[in-house]
Amino acid sequence: MTDALNSGYRFIDTSPNYDNEEHVGKGIHHALNDGTIKWEDLFVLTKIEREDMSVDGVEKSLDENLERLQLDYIDLLIIHAPATEDSVNIDTWKGLDAVRNSKKVKSIGVSNFSTDELRSLMDKATVRPVINQVRFSPGNVDWETKDCCDSQSILTMAYSPLKKGKLDSDVIQKLAEKYEKAPQQIALRWTIEVGTISIPRSGNPDHIKENIDIFDFSLTDEEVQDIKNLS
Repeated sequence: MTDALNSGYRFIDTSPNYDNEEHVGKGIHHALNDGTIKWEDLFVLTKIEREDMSVDGVEKSLDENLERLQLDYIDLLIIHAPATEDSVNIDTWKGLDAVRNSKKVKSIGVSNFSTDELRSLMDKATVRPVINQVRFSPGNVDWETKDCCDSQSILTMAYSPLKKGKLDSDVIQKLAEKYEKAPQQIALRWTIEVGTISIPRSGNPDHIKENIDIFDFSLTDEEVQDIKNLS
C-alpha cells in the first residue's frame, strides 16, 4: 500500500473479507503523518458482506469497519454481492441509506449486481446506487449490465480489469507496440475510454507504477471498438 500511495494512488478498496482493514488503517495514518497524502485527497471504499446483509447488520458492520480502519467515516460503502432474495437486498439497501444519512458514509453502492438485480433494487429504493462494481476487462464484459448502469446514471467500477483480458490478442499487442506501452496498460486505458472507473490490483512495485502510467495517451474510437469486439 505504501508503494501505491507513493506512486500517486489515492483510492483504497477494501473489505472485511480481505482481512486487511487494520493494516490499511495503519498505512493510511502513516502516510498522512509523513505528508505523503492529504486527507482530502484520499477516497476509501469498503463493503457489506453476506452475513451482515440486514438493516441492523449494516450499521454493525460499518462501525466495526471504522474501528479497524481508524476512520470517522467511509467515502463509499457498497454491498459486496447480491443475496439470492430480493427482499434481503432491499433491506440491506435501506440499512445503507440509513448510515448515509447518519454521515458515517458519504455515498453508497453495490457490487456484482446483474441487470435484473439492479432493476429489482431500484424498483423499491428511494436513492440509486452511485456505482456498481463488477468484473470488467477486454473480452470479459457484461455489456447489458454496463448499459443498464449508464441508462440509470450509475457508474461502473471495473475490478480485475486485467484478468481474462486477452492481453496476448493481436489487437492489444499491436496497440502496445504503437503506443510503446505494455499490454496491460492498453487494457487499463481501454476500461477508462469506455467509461468505467478502473481499479487494478498488484503487489509488485513495478506493476503498481506501470498501472498508473496510462494518462499520457488515448485510444482512437476505432481502437476502442476493436478491443470491445474481443468480448
